[in-house]
Amino acid sequence: MKVAFQGIRGAYSEMALHDHFGKTVETVGCESFDDVFDLVNSGAVTYGFIPVENTIAGTVVENYDLLFANDVLVIAEVYLPIRHTLLAKKGARLESIKDALSHPHALKQCKAYLKLKNIRMVPTYDTAGAAKAVASGDRMNCAAIASELCAEIYDMEILEHNIQTNSSNTTRFFVIAKKENIPADHVTGKTTVAFKTRHYPGALVDCLKIFQKYSLNLTKLESRPIPETPWEYVFYAAFEAGIDSDEVKSAIGELTLHALFVKLLGSYPKAEKCW
Repeated sequence: MKVAFQGIRGAYSEMALHDHFGKTVETVGCESFDDVFDLVNSGAVTYGFIPVENTIAGTVVENYDLLFANDVLVIAEVYLPIRHTLLAKKGARLESIKDALSHPHALKQCKAYLKLKNIRMVPTYDTAGAAKAVASGDRMNCAAIASELCAEIYDMEILEHNIQTNSSNTTRFFVIAKKENIPADHVTGKTTVAFKTRHYPGALVDCLKIFQKYSLNLTKLESRPIPETPWEYVFYAAFEAGIDSDEVKSAIGELTLHALFVKLLGSYPKAEKCW
């Protein structure tokens, strides 16, 4: 079994992936989230592993857009506490650091610390990639924000542990798969759907009342623009019930009558939160 994730060795996605699948699973690092979806779609990997939300930085909107655009399903959710570490080349000193490289979400999560230390934020595509770049570079006044694991992998100096603003900083991940790769014993406890409302006052309210009618507890509701149709939006909703329950079947059936379209993005076990 192969599992694709965005990033390189030491990425938080890989850490969470190993927590979920175990250390022996074969992982495939990808340059972009699009590449993860492409590998899942092509059958080159069994599963994809993507971040979708952080308690500080918010939603990873790119991955919701990709879920909407691709023929894959969410089959699991995973929570990982994020413990950001400031890393630099061996021999570097904290007081000399001028720049910090990392993914924009990681920089945002450590903004208060960086401001206090007067360190400039330099966005990169991922955290582990930032660590590797700093380790292989020649600047002693440049650091990376990444996992502690990266210090071991890339032989780096740990300048400071736990520099995130919030101690409950947590990222939620989805495991994605093609329908034919969903395990036979798959159980569900949460469901995520996408839908587009009709164009009249109160259309969204009418759709939301359906969830209330069937006592479905919404845990997420977010709108995103539809690129092909400017100024029109799709809504993403998650609720605490599995797709096999009578309530969910009835709710989705009724939602289909009220909305212009409804797309099931996945139904999966409810993960234990870690804070």
